[in-house]
Amino acid sequence: MTTTEHPLGGEHFDVVIAGGGPVGLALAAELRLHGVVTLVLERGRRGQGEPRTLELHSRTLETLDRRGLLAEFTRAQESLPGLADYRQSLSDQATRGHFAGLYHLGRHSAEPAEQPHGLTLPHHVLKELLARRADGLGAVVRYDQEVTGLAQDADGVTVHVRTADGDSAVRADFVVGCDGGRSAVRRSAGIDFPGTAPSLVSRMGRGTVEVHGGGELPTGWRRTDGGWFMRMPDGRIAVTEWSVPEDLESPATAGELAGAIERVTGQRITLTDVDFVTRFTDSARQASRYRAGRVLLAGDAAHIHFPAGGQGVNLGLQDAFNLGWKLAAECRGGAPEGLLDSYEAERHPVAAAVLDNTRAQVALMAPGPQVDALRALFTRLMAMDEVNKHLSDVIYGTGIRYTAPPTVAGGPSGPGGHPLAGAFARDLPVTTADGPARLAELLRPGRPLLLGLDGSGAGGALKAAAGWTDRVEVVPATAREPYAAALLVRPDGYLAWASDGPVAEDALRAALTAWCGPERPAAG
Repeated sequence: MTTTEHPLGGEHFDVVIAGGGPVGLALAAELRLHGVVTLVLERGRRGQGEPRTLELHSRTLETLDRRGLLAEFTRAQESLPGLADYRQSLSDQATRGHFAGLYHLGRHSAEPAEQPHGLTLPHHVLKELLARRADGLGAVVRYDQEVTGLAQDADGVTVHVRTADGDSAVRADFVVGCDGGRSAVRRSAGIDFPGTAPSLVSRMGRGTVEVHGGGELPTGWRRTDGGWFMRMPDGRIAVTEWSVPEDLESPATAGELAGAIERVTGQRITLTDVDFVTRFTDSARQASRYRAGRVLLAGDAAHIHFPAGGQGVNLGLQDAFNLGWKLAAECRGGAPEGLLDSYEAERHPVAAAVLDNTRAQVALMAPGPQVDALRALFTRLMAMDEVNKHLSDVIYGTGIRYTAPPTVAGGPSGPGGHPLAGAFARDLPVTTADGPARLAELLRPGRPLLLGLDGSGAGGALKAAAGWTDRVEVVPATAREPYAAALLVRPDGYLAWASDGPVAEDALRAALTAWCGPERPAAG
């Protein structure tokens, strides 16, 4: 399919993505790996970004490694002065992360994580890295263009767009709303957004603080009788109070932020040179469904919650990696029945669990002597290996396990199911015909990977997959310490099927059919 340049009217794309934030740009790149003609419409300007830093957690970093992006993202953090100091300032313990401000995660894990350290990047830097990725793969990204609504019909979706030159429209086979908590796509598709009302309000801004009587406000997180206070090396200040004003819609002001700082810290201050102030709450909401016909949701358009543990951007990026290859298969034709619907089936429970854990963290962060006692108890519990690992898996997304469709005989609930099926495929050094490699590197084309390893009939797996080689990377290899004889790895890094012993070829064919579509005659 080809498209013409400006104006939008009359253009047609395979997929239009509303929202050019990290989630929309990551999804565009994933679609372009499969040749899907993709348009991203972003209402802001390129280079703009929210004045906040974002934490990329273990599972996100593992996924970036499987696309060959991890080194670039790491270099970006290293090139930005002050980020190491920022990470250190968050806690005297300087541990991997926190649960409700208790910085003990990852300290007692018996099994070393594949990516034990997170990355900290400003929002605008993360967007630019992902924009370059999407641009390089051929996605069309247009700025100053806001999606205001849409209409579905039997043949596709008409997307209504507001630009500086007036209103226009564009056609697409599918539309994905990555346009935030107030998503116009979600509203236009008639998808409900139920959840819980706010119980607190956080205010954030950046400016110069003078403490009356001398001294200065400390850097890092502090819990007080009035709430929570956080000061970052770049001058940003956030304060959280467990009281909600009646008016949450009017713009936040410098005076409002200054008053909140005084109430939470108990110190009189003067706040000057303020360049921004924003306000957010702990309202937690989730779309009742992630798909309505040809319209899908990802990121904050599908779920919002209090930013406890820095989970939001990671949750959204994992939405993009889960959805991208499935939607691409649907656009190309020949996708197995139910594959696209498995996006909601897999990701909706993950987001629901995040909403629950952020609600729990909000309760554990509240001021008061009862919560003091609860925090002391949690500190002791987090010293236990099993508890620490569970909470680390919760925050970092490393405990996610998907359930295979019932049509997959070798799935976790099917006969002969392998215990690894549905889990994330751990990286593995292997030797292929082209030389040494890692499992993560073999996933960089973004296609399913059938990796046959030495012993127990792995060659049977490669032979059985002959009818899928047009869609599946089939790689014979050896490994010093393989954790299975053969692995079928999805493009997002999760295991669709595995075998320890002689390959049950019927089970493998069933898994390939369920995840990759019907068998086709091998070329030649």
